[in-house]
Amino acid sequence: MPRNLNMKAAVGSALCAMLSVSLSAPAGAGQPTEAPRRVVKFADLDLNHGAGVAELYARIRAAARDVCEPLIASDLESTIAARACVAQAIERAVAEVNAPQLTSYYLAKTRRAITVAQRD
Repeated sequence: MPRNLNMKAAVGSALCAMLSVSLSAPAGAGQPTEAPRRVVKFADLDLNHGAGVAELYARIRAAARDVCEPLIASDLESTIAARACVAQAIERAVAEVNAPQLTSYYLAKTRRAITVAQRD
């Protein structure tokens, strides 16, 4: 099997990139009970090429914003919390995908460090 198809199959079948975001309620609120989740599919992308990596990152970012931005209210505190939620969701998804090309792209875009989970 060619290298790019082998990598795509391994990464795609292992995860199908599940983006899961934990939201924290503002002080005094009694909910939420279950964290919203979005599935980001990327089996159609070739992560050995920059365009595929950029598209996956865009999909992850869009899903994170979709989940987190409803937290934004008219006050500064909720806006800051929503932005932190987006950043954490993207970081978690990039770590979960565990593809070196995506990690490099993420680090170049954000200048953040992430911890990648070790696979068994």
